[in-house]
Amino acid sequence: MSIKLIATDLDGTLMAPDHLTVTKRTYDTLKKAHDKGIKIAVATGRPMALIDNVINQVPFVDYVIYSNGSCVFDRNDEKVIHADLIEDKLAREIVEYFLTQNIFFEIYINGRSCYQLGTEKLFQNMGLPQKFLDEVAQTMDGYESLLDFMKNDGKGMEKITFYGISDEKYEKVKAKLEGYGLEACSSLPGTIEATSKTANKGSALLGICENMGITSDEVMSFGDAGNDCPMLDFAKYSFAMENGTDECKAHAEFVTKSNGEDGVAVAVEKYAL
Repeated sequence: MSIKLIATDLDGTLMAPDHLTVTKRTYDTLKKAHDKGIKIAVATGRPMALIDNVINQVPFVDYVIYSNGSCVFDRNDEKVIHADLIEDKLAREIVEYFLTQNIFFEIYINGRSCYQLGTEKLFQNMGLPQKFLDEVAQTMDGYESLLDFMKNDGKGMEKITFYGISDEKYEKVKAKLEGYGLEACSSLPGTIEATSKTANKGSALLGICENMGITSDEVMSFGDAGNDCPMLDFAKYSFAMENGTDECKAHAEFVTKSNGEDGVAVAVEKYAL
């Protein structure tokens, strides 16, 4: 088989269970693949501002798919090559509604996380390591009026993410988001993420392939959660992590070891190297 592109999710997949570390084995394996001529893409629900720690550890990454596929950044040409945003007027309508719902959420605009000051008291941690949350907090921008900021920016929203969602609330919030015409999914327990209906990691990966002039038959993809499913559906060689959800495994051709056992490296060594 001839692999020309490896695309991997971050949290729960490429990153160790602390959400912060790329292990030496994983680094060495991806570096060997890159030296062989295989392009590397990371695909995440994170905003661009929360990628620096990853890139510092894996500096040879070629593409960053961020905000669940709303945008793709080409690191070699240093430019955004794909953007599929929630239109500004609709985004403000959505934010205005959820500001009345006693729930913490953040929105991604221009590659950064933004939130309404005062709503942080509503945040509920449902299992994320505190050290990772501390890093996340450093990349978030709080505004006295999130709506005023959005009105002045006027460029549209990449993604909206809700935290502390109980099982009872999940379907209600998801249905409301879908009622606005958005695509809603989850990447971590207790979260819901929504983007434009056509924005996902799979469509972003297609854009990269078109840019490279390759097909899905030449792509490996890795993921662990619902927001990774479109990317797994797209690539011929798709791998769910052993620690992944049942939904994710159902969309993958293969299951590799967990992120705590260097599952990405195991599969790349076997199938690409």
